[in-house]
Amino acid sequence: MRNDRSEAYEYTADFTLCGILENSYLGYSSGIVEGVVGEGTANALLPERYLLYSTDFKTKSTEQFQSIVNELQEELSIDEANIQYNSILLETLGIAYEKAGTTDTESTGFSFMTVACVMVGVLVLLAAGLVIYNILKIAVSKRVREYGTLRAIGGEKKQLYRLVTMQRLLLCGIGIPVGVILGLLSSQGILTAAMSFLNPDLFMVSTTQELTATIQANSSSKILPLVASVGITLIFAGIALFPAARYASCVSPTVAMSGKSAKVKRRHRKAKKTRNFEAFYARLNLKRNRGRTAITILSMVMSITVFVTLQSFSGLLDASAALKDSHLGDYSVTNETMGIAAASVNELRENKMVDSLSTTMLTVYQFDESGTIPVDTDIPLQTWEALHIAAFDDERLTSAISTLSENDKVDLLNGTACLVKNPIPFSVAGQEIENTELSVNDEIQVGKQTLRVAGIVDEPVTINNEGFVNGVQIIVCDAAYTAITGQEQYAEAYPTLTGDADTEQFETWLDEWCSRNTGSHWLSYLQSDAELAESFTQINMLCCGLILFIEFIGALNIINTVYTNIHTRISEIGMQRAIGMSKRSLYKTFLWEGAYYGLIASVFGGLLGYICSVFIEAAVNNTLQFGTVPIISILEAAVVSVIACLVATAIPLRSIARTDIVKSIVMIE
Repeated sequence: MRNDRSEAYEYTADFTLCGILENSYLGYSSGIVEGVVGEGTANALLPERYLLYSTDFKTKSTEQFQSIVNELQEELSIDEANIQYNSILLETLGIAYEKAGTTDTESTGFSFMTVACVMVGVLVLLAAGLVIYNILKIAVSKRVREYGTLRAIGGEKKQLYRLVTMQRLLLCGIGIPVGVILGLLSSQGILTAAMSFLNPDLFMVSTTQELTATIQANSSSKILPLVASVGITLIFAGIALFPAARYASCVSPTVAMSGKSAKVKRRHRKAKKTRNFEAFYARLNLKRNRGRTAITILSMVMSITVFVTLQSFSGLLDASAALKDSHLGDYSVTNETMGIAAASVNELRENKMVDSLSTTMLTVYQFDESGTIPVDTDIPLQTWEALHIAAFDDERLTSAISTLSENDKVDLLNGTACLVKNPIPFSVAGQEIENTELSVNDEIQVGKQTLRVAGIVDEPVTINNEGFVNGVQIIVCDAAYTAITGQEQYAEAYPTLTGDADTEQFETWLDEWCSRNTGSHWLSYLQSDAELAESFTQINMLCCGLILFIEFIGALNIINTVYTNIHTRISEIGMQRAIGMSKRSLYKTFLWEGAYYGLIASVFGGLLGYICSVFIEAAVNNTLQFGTVPIISILEAAVVSVIACLVATAIPLRSIARTDIVKSIVMIE
C-alpha cells in the first residue's frame, strides 16, 4: 500500500474454485495468479487499513478536466499524492492538468508525434488531391479543340467559362455525394474488419461486437471529416478547373482547334554524340510540357512518400521485437522465498534442451529501528537508503556496460571489482534530499570484500519485476556475492532453449523440477512473445491494407496520366511513323518516358519518405536524429512505380501502334 510503513499482513484462507478467468497479460507477465472473490470477503479477512479502492475514470468534458478532479478530491477527502494522472494520454490530447510538464513526454517541448501524424495526413490528402487535379485538368485539356469550335461559331468567352465550370461542377455534384455514401459504408466495413483482428480483452470488453459498439458510441461526429473531404475535392477541382477554363475561353479559335503547340527551349546546347536516340527523344518529350511532367512526377512522389512513411509507422508498432531483445532467456524461473539451490541451478543448466542459462542473486539490507544495517560496509549510506547485493552470471556481468575495459572484466570475474547502481535522487517540498553517490574507481568495503567500482549502471536489478527499494546496489560475481552475504541460493534463472527443443517436453520437465524446488515457479516468454507477434501481425495486416489502398489510388493516377499523355499525342505518333519511325523505336521511346517518370519520382519520393521517417522515429525517441535509410521500402515503392509507368505506357501504345498511319494523323481526340 502507498505510504504504509506497517509490517505486511499475511493470511491464509480456503476458497472454492468456481471458474477460470480469461487470460490476463498483466498477471501472466508478472507471474501472479489473480482471483475474484465474493462481496464481503475483504471485510472478513483483511484489516481495516487494507479496505481501500482504486478506480480509473474518464471525464466527459476535457475542458473542465482538472476542475472535475479537484471537486472529486475535495468531496471524497482524497490525498493529492493518491491521485495519478495518465500524463501520456493527457499531454498527447492537449488536456491541461496540474502536473503537466513533469513527465518525459513534455521534456522536449515539441511533439514529434504530432508533426509525424500531420505529415502523414497531409501527404495522403495531397496524393488524393493530385488524383482529382490530374483527372479534371486532363479532361478539360482534351476538349480544348471543341471549345475552339464553339468560339469559331460565335461562343463568347464568358459562355465558355461558365460552360466549362458548370460541366466540372456537375461532375463534382454527382461524384461527391456518391463518394460520401461509399465512404460511410466502407468505413463501417473497415471498422468491422479491423476490430475482428484485435483481441477484445485488450479493451476490457468480452466480444468484438461489444468493442465495435463501444468505439462507435465514443467516436466523435463524422461531419468534420466529411466536410474536410468535400472541401479538399472542391479545392483541387478548382485548382485544375479554373486555369484550364480560362485558357479555353481566352485562346483564339484557330489555336484551340489546331491544338496547343509546345516549344522545347534548349539552352546551352552542346554538340555531342547521341548514343541512344529513344532515350534522348524521351528526355526531350519530358521538356515539351514541363507542367504536365511536373504534375505526373509529383503524383508519383506523393504515392512513394506515403508508402515509405506508412511502412515506417507499421514498423514502430512491432513491440514484440523490442520486448524479445529485453528478455534474458526464453523462460523465467523464480523463487522469492527460499531461493534456488546451486545444485538445482546446475541441473537446469545441464538439461540437454537448454542452450544457455542466465542467473541472478539478490539480497537487500535495510536499516533497523536502531539505525544499524546487518552488513559491514564503509559506504556512507543515508538511513533511508537500502544496500542491495546482487550477482550476475559471468557473461551478463561483463556485458552489462559496453565501455568496460578488459582489466575491468577480469577484476569483475575474480571478485575485486563491482558495478554500482546509485540511489534515485528525489526532493521533498522543493528541497533535494541528500543521497549517496559513488563514482567509477571508488574503493568500497562490503563485508570482508574490498571492491573497486568498475562502472555505474542505469537500471536496477529486481526479481520478478518487483519494485526497487531505493538505495545503493552492488553487482558482483557469484563468488563475491557468497563471500559477502554467506548465501548460495539463486533468486532467478533464465534458461534459453536450443533451436530444436520441444517446448512442451521442457515445460513438463520444468513443472516437475519446480515441484522438487519448493517455492519455485516459472513463466514462458516464448508464449508472451508469440502473442505479441501475433497481435503485430494482425495490426500490420491493417496497415498493409491501408498502404495497398493508397498505392492503388496512386497507381490509378499514374496510369491515367500516362495513358492520357499518349492518347493526346496520337497525331504526333502517326506523323513519326509516317517519316520512318519503327514500332520498336516507338515502343522504346515511350517506355523510356515511363521509366524516367518512375526513376525521378523514386528519388524525390524516397527522400521525402526518409524525412517523414525521421520525424516518426523522433516521435518514439523524443530526439530528432538521422537514422538508417529505409532502403527496402524505398526500393519497393520505386519498383512498383516504375512497373506502373511501364504498364500504363505499354498497354495503350500497343493498340495505337496497330492503328493505320493515315488514320492516326487525321484522328481527332
